Amino acid sequence: MNSLNNSVLDINLDEFPVRLAKLISESIDDNNLIRKIEARKHLVGMGRTVIPLLHKLLSSARVLLRKEAAKIVSLIADRRSIPFLIELLNDKEFDIRWIAAEGLIKTGRRSISPLLKSIRDGKSSLLLNEGAHHVLIGLFNENEKQKLESLLLSLDNYHSIGETAPTEAAQALKAVFKCKN
Repeated sequence: MNSLNNSVLDINLDEFPVRLAKLISESIDDNNLIRKIEARKHLVGMGRTVIPLLHKLLSSARVLLRKEAAKIVSLIADRRSIPFLIELLNDKEFDIRWIAAEGLIKTGRRSISPLLKSIRDGKSSLLLNEGAHHVLIGLFNENEKQKLESLLLSLDNYHSIGETAPTEAAQALKAVFKCKN
């Protein structure tokens, strides 16, 4: 059993290496800001190697842990995190949704197609659509913004969640990204 207080993290850290578990605990310690920032920097510096373990933290019931994991995952900007960040666009906490959107933007244009597919496949909600709008504005070039204006407008319209937005996302995939599925 890991010596860290698992109840504080609401997650079983037994599968985490001891050093990683310690860094995770330090990264959510608001009592020592310097140690918190240093732990975050160290985790980001570990890069792709810690991504699968950080993904597990994104489902924590603890807002602080979920938020910190989202920050670290977003800063690493690994393509494997795209589905997890898209899922976080539906998080009940605004800060986490914002961090996820910024993470998708930082991950780059490879985030666009999975995001559009999520909207097309009816997995969107008002929250996801708002986040998707922010991400797409951040990633589309000016020509794409003009060409896909109806998609962007549908993401801003609450009534378009189940109707227009999925259709517009499907058309965007076909027109711009030449996706068949």
